[in-house]
Amino acid sequence: MRNTIRILCASLIALFASASLLAADNRPTGLAGLGVYGSLGRSAGDLGGGIGVTFKRANFPVVGLQYNVEDDSSRFNASVDYLVLDGEPIGSLFGYFIGAGLYGGAAATGDNETDFDFGLRFPFGLQFWPIRKLEFYLSPVLSVPLYPTPTFGGGVELGGRLYF
Repeated sequence: MRNTIRILCASLIALFASASLLAADNRPTGLAGLGVYGSLGRSAGDLGGGIGVTFKRANFPVVGLQYNVEDDSSRFNASVDYLVLDGEPIGSLFGYFIGAGLYGGAAATGDNETDFDFGLRFPFGLQFWPIRKLEFYLSPVLSVPLYPTPTFGGGVELGGRLYF
């Protein structure tokens, strides 16, 4: 009888401990994150796209730098986003974000000419935190180029960051 009570108590303690770990918030707070991302479409204007590096620190803006070689032109793009809502929980492993930002891009064409563009961007998306210091995200982005021609565009970004 005593062994049964001990086993039952140990099982209950293990159950509560594992349940609290599963319900724990996996999102880090106050840490800096560095990662890579890729984009499809016009998430940062006509001169955006390709693969890049991303940096994020607590409540500071998210910085992205992209480089893409396509059709005899080298394209470089930079973006800065302020996340109005960041890491709002959807359960313990998922979160979402909504933000606003700016982008600017330059492309060197084969004719020794350079094209420029800049505009506004509005990212929103989902985050997945498989472990506390690792974030994966999927973000549709609405872009509003201001130069050279005001219009609307959109794209998708997919990336990951490791927090330290």
